[in-house]
Amino acid sequence: MRRLSFEKGLRILIWLFTALAALMPLVLYFITADFTVFVFALAGCLLFCFLAYLLHRLDDWYVTGIIADLPKLMDLLAELEEREVFPENEDTVISKLQSKVIKLVRILKQKNRLAEQEHENIKGLVSDISHQLKTPISNLRMYSQFLEDETLAPEKRQEYVGVLRLSVERLYFLCENMIKVSRLESGLIQLNMEKQCLNETVMKSVKDIYTKAKKKKTEIEYREDGQIVLEHDRNWTAEAVFNLLDNAVKYAHEGSRIILSVRQLGMFAEVSVEDENGAIPEEERAKIFTRFYRGKNSRRKEGIGVGLYLSREIAVRQGGYMNLRTTNLGNVFSVMLYKGR
Repeated sequence: MRRLSFEKGLRILIWLFTALAALMPLVLYFITADFTVFVFALAGCLLFCFLAYLLHRLDDWYVTGIIADLPKLMDLLAELEEREVFPENEDTVISKLQSKVIKLVRILKQKNRLAEQEHENIKGLVSDISHQLKTPISNLRMYSQFLEDETLAPEKRQEYVGVLRLSVERLYFLCENMIKVSRLESGLIQLNMEKQCLNETVMKSVKDIYTKAKKKKTEIEYREDGQIVLEHDRNWTAEAVFNLLDNAVKYAHEGSRIILSVRQLGMFAEVSVEDENGAIPEEERAKIFTRFYRGKNSRRKEGIGVGLYLSREIAVRQGGYMNLRTTNLGNVFSVMLYKGR
């Protein structure tokens, strides 16, 4: 509809222009009564009309060429190619459009790479979980059959019950972590932000990890730089710190030390966990907080690679962030929470 209106208006303008060009020599002739002036004026008007027509045809040819090349620009999106269809050094609307399309292609390619990486991570997760589920499920089946033997000695029965308990705890651990990730990503987690003491929140996480650290003969040294009060969710913040402590204890050597610190750094409060487990390789540090990622030295350890990811998400959802730095002996993981002035 717009195209028809444009063409109709263009025809009217052309007829008006032609009429004015024809009348101009006549007007000059009546004013001057000089035939030579009339001829020159007529020749000039005809030349001007010809040039105007030529310009119109060139513009039409140019626009037609652009329209013909537009599908090629759209093909860039379909094929995700970064190539030029129109000259990029021209300051035109079409070159700006091409720049936007190429930028969109780059974004889509990056998202595809992330999706592929996520797909590979999930495949690895399924394989890892399958491997970790295999042992406890096999134990449950096998030792439950052993317990059916009525002639089984009491001490053996007690031993088998212990194996079953450990298998159930391992299954519970795997399921609990998957449920936490699912709740976090589906938005079911509702943070209960209250102004309260961060030191007490941190001590809550220490109580949950103390027994495990004691079994590994690992010392947890607590340091604080005064009482820090800020708005945060106590349960989920304690969960984030617990994940850091659990990760440190899991890889700790017997007799090693873990330093848990609470201090204020400008507008943020820092809860850091420093271990002596050896520095994480530089190539793994950028991936350590991603979901389901497990480092090379973690394959033989229990877990599915969601602890650090959960800690980071909990910190981010409270206006904070996670930080990792290395020392000569190990690593320092920090939960940074916004405190304000």
